[in-house]
Amino acid sequence: LAYELGISSQTVSRWENGTTYPDIVMLPVLADFFNISIDKLMGYAKVCSTEERETFFKSVNHLKMGERILPHREMLEKYPNDVHLQFSLANILYSISKRNSDIEVEKEINLLCHRILQSDKPGIQCGALRLLALLSARQGDTETAMRYVNELPSVYCGREVMAEQILYGVTFKNAVKRVL
Repeated sequence: LAYELGISSQTVSRWENGTTYPDIVMLPVLADFFNISIDKLMGYAKVCSTEERETFFKSVNHLKMGERILPHREMLEKYPNDVHLQFSLANILYSISKRNSDIEVEKEINLLCHRILQSDKPGIQCGALRLLALLSARQGDTETAMRYVNELPSVYCGREVMAEQILYGVTFKNAVKRVL
């Protein structure tokens, strides 16, 4: 990179370590070098409005589960940091993967859920933890599933209900009846 940009490797090293940042005149050069937009280079992402998101969800609601994947991916291309879209896609993929296990789909669910865990949305984070626990349990990894369950806040996300479901194979419906 230093050679291509005509700067010292120490300068690039300082950028990489976060000691300094590129001069503003270097931004177009860097964006061009990496073949990305300046927005992407700077980590800027458009935000999906609640109204647009709700309209999108209504527009795909009538579709079969498998038909919802492509529209979700297209929306995530436009709004890559929208945790609501990420969680919705993860749920769709999980529903589909229950019928036929696919390692690549499970990796995508895992990736989406871990991206959600980096967000500041506790309700969606709980959903992501629950999906990760269920996915791990389905893969036969009870230890990892319970690690995710133990990360759930007790009351808010139903840690105890999930633990019973993972450890004893109790259906969610029966678990809720037991709690009530």
